[in-house]
Amino acid sequence: MSVEQLEQSVLSLKKEDRRRFLDWLCDHEEELLAADDIHPEVQAEILRRRDEAIAHPELMENWNTAFPRIKQRFDELRHKNPFAS
Repeated sequence: MSVEQLEQSVLSLKKEDRRRFLDWLCDHEEELLAADDIHPEVQAEILRRRDEAIAHPELMENWNTAFPRIKQRFDELRHKNPFAS
């Protein structure tokens, strides 16, 4: 199955089923993306950001305020994409 077919299948699910799929995907992320699959530079950046968050939690943005802002930005980008459905 191609990524496009998978995308169409997921988008055709009812909202509750999509939520359950997303929960499952998050629960199995480590199995699906083994650490060996992550480029060393990407892994180093993730660890750097983790260390920064631990050292300076005051710099982190609350998810409750960040999520609506991020969602709005994605919506803006999607509307600019002529191929978006």
